[in-house]
Amino acid sequence: MDGSRYLLFGMEYGLFRALAFVLSFIPLSGCYKMADFFGAFAFRVLGIRRGIMLQNLRSAFGSGKSESELYAIAEASMRNLLKLALEFIRTPQVSKNPERYIEPPDMSPLLDAVAKHGNFIAVVSHFGNWEWLAIPLKPFGLFTHAIGRPLKNPYLYRYIKKTREAANLKNIDKAGAVGESIRVLKQKGILAVLIDQHESRGAVWVDFFGRKASTSTLPAMLALKYGCPVLPAFFYRNENGCSRIQYGPAFPLIRSGHLQEDLLANTQQYVSKIEEEIRKRPGDWLWAHRRWRKPKERALRQPVSQKRNKS
Repeated sequence: MDGSRYLLFGMEYGLFRALAFVLSFIPLSGCYKMADFFGAFAFRVLGIRRGIMLQNLRSAFGSGKSESELYAIAEASMRNLLKLALEFIRTPQVSKNPERYIEPPDMSPLLDAVAKHGNFIAVVSHFGNWEWLAIPLKPFGLFTHAIGRPLKNPYLYRYIKKTREAANLKNIDKAGAVGESIRVLKQKGILAVLIDQHESRGAVWVDFFGRKASTSTLPAMLALKYGCPVLPAFFYRNENGCSRIQYGPAFPLIRSGHLQEDLLANTQQYVSKIEEEIRKRPGDWLWAHRRWRKPKERALRQPVSQKRNKS
């Protein structure tokens, strides 16, 4: 990488840290109001990702919601994204004093999984504040590893990884994630996997809001191979008080002996649970992602094992 790119990345990082420093002095309630204002501005005036979000919402809800309702959901989704960013820069202080920001969740599904199996896999979605989901685990000595894509800016990426460590999350780069995930589970670690984005490799096409969506089979594959439990985790923001986190209950492991069918059936139940929660609070999900892409007919017919061999 040439020096000019490093200089640009350094300036970008410096501007971000300066802005984060200023924002850290504003109460979180004030930051939420800022996010509401700038989120509405970004959606209504700048039109950032507006077309993609509305297209996704129309396809997901059809005639079940009016156009004005879909606009309101899309705008709420943009505001949610800004609130997440403003919460993220506060992660270190939240981790030190979590009870001020998060209600003590029911830990029994996690503790039961650890007691029986020594580990578990959490299926996570871009819903609410997914970055804070592991904070309540820290007092129990449970550390989480999460798979993520690296950023082009190495300075920002280093900052994000360090901040995530304060949130009880160790980042696993997507490249080589399968091998690292296996190592984590063999060492009785906890693995978190975001499964609500389009996946081009090691995936199956499942039903999501009535449409086919390519989804990672990693949680299902690891559960079938190692017998570790899989459970969902969701964050519900409460701007007037402490937010709420829900863990579990664990999904039943579907095992028929046919690998492709089992990967599909298990992944489908994970995605169906995510859809169920999104329908309750649709503005909390990231509708700006190109989640639904047209599958090639052979992708729907081809066995998962064959697709892996070719990738």
